[in-house]
Amino acid sequence: MHYVIVGSIAKFILEGKKEITYWIDSKYWGMGIATEALSAFLEMMTERPIFGRVAFDNFGSQKVLEKCGFIIVGKDKGFANARQEDIVEFIYELN
Repeated sequence: MHYVIVGSIAKFILEGKKEITYWIDSKYWGMGIATEALSAFLEMMTERPIFGRVAFDNFGSQKVLEKCGFIIVGKDKGFANARQEDIVEFIYELN
């Protein structure tokens, strides 16, 4: 069997709250990989609530969170490494 690493997923603590982060190589976008990976991760990591942040214009990632049961609970500004600037982020929560 041949495996290819196409991304990553992790949990971390930010200001005392559990948050998730994930990244998928752009050539694998739109294949359901992020949704499948996040669903599997959330089955293993059952602590709730857990939060996710997503750029205001990252509609694909917003859909991934929503398909996994997250709901939008607010917005904030945060530094986006890929853009090297502060951007508006939507904050999602899963209970």
